[in-house]
Amino acid sequence: MANELAAMVAAAIAASGLGADAGGVPAEIVGEPLRRVFDGCADDLLTAGLGLEGLRGDPPAFANPLAPTALELRRRAIYTAYRGLVDVTDAGGFGRLFGPRGGVGIAGVEYLVAVRTPDGTGTTTVMLQVPAGFDLRKPCLVVVSSSGSRGIYGALPTAGEWGLLHGCAVAHTDKGTGVGFFDLDSATGYRIDLAATTDAGDPLVTFRPRVSEALDAFRKRHPHRIAVKHAHAGSNPERDWGLYVLQAVKVGFGLLNVEFPDEAGRARFTRANTTVLAAGVSNGGGAVLRAIEHDDEGLIDGAVVSEPNAQPKPVEGLEVRQGSRPAARDIGRPLLDYTTLHYLLQPAAVLAPADPVTPLAAVNPVQLPLWQQWAAGLAQHGLVSGDDAASQGRDARARLEAAGLLPEALEAGPSNVQFGLWPAVAATYISAHGRLPVEAPPCGITFAAIGAELKPRILGPEELARLAADGAGVPPTAGIQLVLDVPGTNGLVASLGSLESARCFRALATGHWPEGGALPADLEELSRRVRAGMDEVRMSAALRGTPVLILHGRRDGLVPVNHSSRAYYGRHVMQGESSAHYYEVEHGQHFDAFIPLLPGWSASFVPMQPLLVAAMERMHRHLTEGATLPPSQVVRSFPRRAGENGVEALWKTNLGVLEDEPGANAIRLTGITLQVPD
Repeated sequence: MANELAAMVAAAIAASGLGADAGGVPAEIVGEPLRRVFDGCADDLLTAGLGLEGLRGDPPAFANPLAPTALELRRRAIYTAYRGLVDVTDAGGFGRLFGPRGGVGIAGVEYLVAVRTPDGTGTTTVMLQVPAGFDLRKPCLVVVSSSGSRGIYGALPTAGEWGLLHGCAVAHTDKGTGVGFFDLDSATGYRIDLAATTDAGDPLVTFRPRVSEALDAFRKRHPHRIAVKHAHAGSNPERDWGLYVLQAVKVGFGLLNVEFPDEAGRARFTRANTTVLAAGVSNGGGAVLRAIEHDDEGLIDGAVVSEPNAQPKPVEGLEVRQGSRPAARDIGRPLLDYTTLHYLLQPAAVLAPADPVTPLAAVNPVQLPLWQQWAAGLAQHGLVSGDDAASQGRDARARLEAAGLLPEALEAGPSNVQFGLWPAVAATYISAHGRLPVEAPPCGITFAAIGAELKPRILGPEELARLAADGAGVPPTAGIQLVLDVPGTNGLVASLGSLESARCFRALATGHWPEGGALPADLEELSRRVRAGMDEVRMSAALRGTPVLILHGRRDGLVPVNHSSRAYYGRHVMQGESSAHYYEVEHGQHFDAFIPLLPGWSASFVPMQPLLVAAMERMHRHLTEGATLPPSQVVRSFPRRAGENGVEALWKTNLGVLEDEPGANAIRLTGITLQVPD
């Protein structure tokens, strides 16, 4: 039964004109909302009291590592989110061009709420942060969605930052993925406040797998495994990401009206008097675009998204031409399609002889024999040609480019394979799209902590206590790795992947073996389920006239522009719409946090975060003052120079400028061709 505060929020949602079930998007609160007040000194909304230097330092410790408090876990989670998403160095602009201000904390109120998912099968987490400087006379609500599979603090260092620094209330959603780990050994799950619990009846636990005989049998065969909400919830959460964002809007209004009740008993905040700006990065950006496509109530006034995981429905005839290059017609592939293609071919493609002026081409010498063996295996299957590793690598790279992947974006290939990016993404999305429970691992890939003998092991009590605060949502993260469970391996670590699992994942995404040939009946049925889930997440690019700014780095090696933002924007304008503006950043890529850490990256890329907050400023002025939005264009960025004393500091001049009259840098649709300047 809903408690008194939850009932008050439901009543406030209805009073504000946003019925809890209006528009087919229910916003039912489950369990007891949690309310916290922060003074802006010892603790605050944006940095959990860490400030600039704390975020740059070592991870915050716990007074009792076996029983950290909820506030300690919150502080650790915010630290983890910052360090995983942005460049926190002064040289990278943190504290100068973006990020918290030195010595300034943001006081205010924070609510955590569990909300029933739109399909009624589980819960998602919504958080509302209301800074002490919130202007009751000119209210603004920024609605943000976590990137990747991160938890509720996974948009705080990116889109949430702008809202809090500008005095807006910020409503967050983890969009049904979140840090939903579940340890099968100890039956430990995690609450919305990140606390570990074995209480099976706690309504604030974010995820627990369904109990069944099959699950019991799996636990006996494969001990010490971890279930993950994004992969194993059985709901294909991406299908409803947009609805989660709309839920956050409604819950945000309800909580604001409870926090600041009107003396006459009416709703103080309504859609008529409150500016609603939605924003997100990566998966969070894709969720925001989906929300606008579903927004038949007009809840969102405008949006800014950066590097969005946008998966548009195909448009017959649409092509992209970058400068004088040949037109790209293979565009708009689903994420799981290009991810499994990367998984299959990129370990070999990194062996292609590199341009000597490219500083990112080095392959980890420890891994080099593995990728050479991988390339030879591809050749044996007829998937690449060539008599040696270099020629096989060239052919693999050529096949990736033929599939619409830009050579600029393939520069980050060595880092992607070194960190096991592709098997991690493939394993998660295959399970999610196929609605597979943890006891049905696709292609033999499971998740577990790893011991000294490179075998699955029991998670220690300290690890269990902090897992939700340290984890980024899906393995590999916080000591949890991918494990290959096939006969004879007994659970070998597989975070770098294997050629056979890559072939298997590729087959599930396409419906046939990579080298051709029909699948056996069991894989064919599983592939059918996976491909049906892939179809469920394709997007219309119909934005209902809502102004949207889309930013994307041309060198994005995770979410390639031809298959996401370019294809999405092209579909949008081809169907006669014009409310989206697309800004392609010449030297932008996907992982700002890697820029100061990896050799050559500081002098090759510019960060996307300062461009995101600048775009949110432009959109807010457009919504509140009627300021014009620049037309679609390539943003000419200028990476920092490297010298004897290291790489110079980042300044606004490195980021490029959005031009009101872009001239030769304009991106235009001409007939069926999206023209993008080189």
